[in-house]
Amino acid sequence: MLKKIFWPVLAPAFLYACGNGALTPVIVLAALSLGAHQAVAGAVVTAAAVAAAVSAIPAGYVINAFGERRSMIGATALAAALTTAGVFALITHNAASLPIFMIAVVLVGSVEVVWSLARQALIAETVERESMALAMTSLGGAARAGQLVGPLIGSVLLLKLPLYSVFIMHIVLALTATVFIALGPADPPRRHRAASGREGRKLQVRWDAVFLAGFAIMTLSMARQGKNVIIPLWGDHLHLTASSISLMVALGSAVELMLIYPGGRLKDSLGRVSTFVACVTLLGIGFAILPIGGTIAFFIVGVAVASVGNGLGAGINMTFGADLSPSVGRAKFLGYWNAIGQVGSLVGPGLISVLIAAASLPIAVLVLAFAPLLGGVWMAAFRKRIGLPGRQRIRIPPRPAADDPG
Repeated sequence: MLKKIFWPVLAPAFLYACGNGALTPVIVLAALSLGAHQAVAGAVVTAAAVAAAVSAIPAGYVINAFGERRSMIGATALAAALTTAGVFALITHNAASLPIFMIAVVLVGSVEVVWSLARQALIAETVERESMALAMTSLGGAARAGQLVGPLIGSVLLLKLPLYSVFIMHIVLALTATVFIALGPADPPRRHRAASGREGRKLQVRWDAVFLAGFAIMTLSMARQGKNVIIPLWGDHLHLTASSISLMVALGSAVELMLIYPGGRLKDSLGRVSTFVACVTLLGIGFAILPIGGTIAFFIVGVAVASVGNGLGAGINMTFGADLSPSVGRAKFLGYWNAIGQVGSLVGPGLISVLIAAASLPIAVLVLAFAPLLGGVWMAAFRKRIGLPGRQRIRIPPRPAADDPG
């Protein structure tokens, strides 16, 4: 199964994530180098996230109209072109450079949604239901591996080269990913598609199940995005050095990568809900350990526990989307589904900022710990109404009779 999606999906996903991962840490630094105020530089990242959330639903319609493969090629090529504009702004460094750079970064955030949804839709169309979770988890694993490798390559480049060298790296890797997609097989025939007139009809979706599962996924997205904020802040709260905090983040990422394949198997064998509940429970416990313990040792344990939960849940958002999506208009639906997750991604860091300003960092961490635990209880309570695939029964063939010549 994995061989079927390796070259057209997994390899390009890894390459693109390498470039994107290298780019993420330097976007704020690049904006500052162009004369942006700290608040403006931080707002660039937030604006890109908002653009991604707003673009999710239109992206689904684009993919439905042009197909998964062509959408992926167009998205990566356009992302490379926009990043080139950002490089031009950094090199010229004139009065127009900052606006050009900011517009390019925000538009890249929108374009990347098309890429993300197209690869999900392609897997949902080509992989059998029995292996869907493993396939989606492998996709998430390829992206996470790229996001781990990319910053390491970028840090090496920046030892000798200027800041825009990382942006050029992103362009090269995006174009290489485009070549892999272009040389891959054509879009598969979509399952169960009847006459083309059905494409214009209303999506045949169990919306009650979608909204129930969507709330749980929002709590997971809140926790995941909040984790990226809480860990550095809590490390600083304990007076750790930036190097030590970075090492903790890297070790947590390594733990997550090791658990990606077992997590995919668990989703297919034990069922989606059981794996989701385990994922969010460990995330919540890991966050809660930080303020309850309040020491470096508890910090290490908390990050480790949260990383185990996050690793087991890798790709679960995409798996839920594939499970709940209709056979006709799948890409359109995935646009709506992605928008639900994006809401949680925006709420998480924003809620943390508000709670820190209004109360304290420990209170913010405890509230963040409560969110995934609530999502786990919610999913367990409504598991029958949502109707996601459960535990798969392993069928053992009967033993042949003693006189059976076969």
